[in-house]
Amino acid sequence: MDLFLRDAEKLALRFCALVQEHLVEDALSAAEAGDTTATQVSALRYIARHVPAHVGEMSFGLAISPPAATKTVDRLVQKGLVDRREDPEDRRQHLLTLTETGEALLSRVKDEQALRLGEILDRMTEGDRKAFVKGLRGFMTAAFMTENALVTRTCERCGSDCFESCIINQAHLALYHQAIQPV
Repeated sequence: MDLFLRDAEKLALRFCALVQEHLVEDALSAAEAGDTTATQVSALRYIARHVPAHVGEMSFGLAISPPAATKTVDRLVQKGLVDRREDPEDRRQHLLTLTETGEALLSRVKDEQALRLGEILDRMTEGDRKAFVKGLRGFMTAAFMTENALVTRTCERCGSDCFESCIINQAHLALYHQAIQPV
């Protein structure tokens, strides 16, 4: 393995660990999320973007199994973060919405993550910030060209939040000649 590749691998692994530790775990702690996990916060984000959400759609959107999605929702309901009610159009389905407590928690987590990222970016020069974003875009684009399935697995199914400049949607357009269909 050449020196550049070894250095890139170490940096990529350390970067992922830093993001997980500082922007996810520490942000959850600072937001007073209690024992709410990163997976549960992802579910809260999904439900907030797809009001009302269905468990099956959430399973697909988060790329988790239906049983895992059901367990996640069960825990969120127990914590008072999500309301689950029968779908009047299909009693086999349940509609999911955030409670006020769930909305407040998600807002705190988002604010804390933005604050932490902003603090890091503020310590960088403008040139380094631009290079960072350009490098991330280039890396993601190259990764999507390597394995087409990454595009589908990486997409968060933002729904109404999805926009034309989304790198994942752009990669999907390039690979499949169509935009990602929101759930």
